Amino acid sequence: MRGRAAGFTLIELLAAMAILAVVSLMAVQALNGALFQRDILVRVDDEAAELARALALLRHDLEAVAPVPRTGDDGGVLPAIGTGPQGFSLMRSGIASLPGRDSGGFGRVDWVLDGRGVLARRMVPNPAQVAEPGPLVAVLTEVSAITLAPLGGTLPDDERPAVLPDGFEVIVTHARHGVIRLVMAR
Repeated sequence: MRGRAAGFTLIELLAAMAILAVVSLMAVQALNGALFQRDILVRVDDEAAELARALALLRHDLEAVAPVPRTGDDGGVLPAIGTGPQGFSLMRSGIASLPGRDSGGFGRVDWVLDGRGVLARRMVPNPAQVAEPGPLVAVLTEVSAITLAPLGGTLPDDERPAVLPDGFEVIVTHARHGVIRLVMAR
């Protein structure tokens, strides 16, 4: 009598391969789901970081508002704070001097909303000495409006205001985050 040869039959091998294929498919599906979730979390984290940076820059600028005259792009003297339909401009203190240019510790900061929904910031150290303003740097995207309002007073309309408002309120309308209200007390 011949004994049965050791090994697997063709049916057993096919069954093992089918089980391995099902397990592999489940692993690929799980990995795909994890990668998709990671992509969503990275995007949400990037958006939150962009918003946090923008609000921190706004807060930093508003904390350092100085009652000194602002110099416009044309060289004219303007009040320390100016607002418009597409943003605002202010003079702030604490500006370091660049090599070859003395800032006097003051600089103009422009917050501008362009027509594409990008909120940008421009810094002009010592506007009296700089012929052209610096470049606009994009800070926050998907913005439809930005307003600056004084708290506890009015915005100064003279070149050297004796008193600045007690604080400021900035309202940013964002496509994803809705209306964001930043209140700064001085």
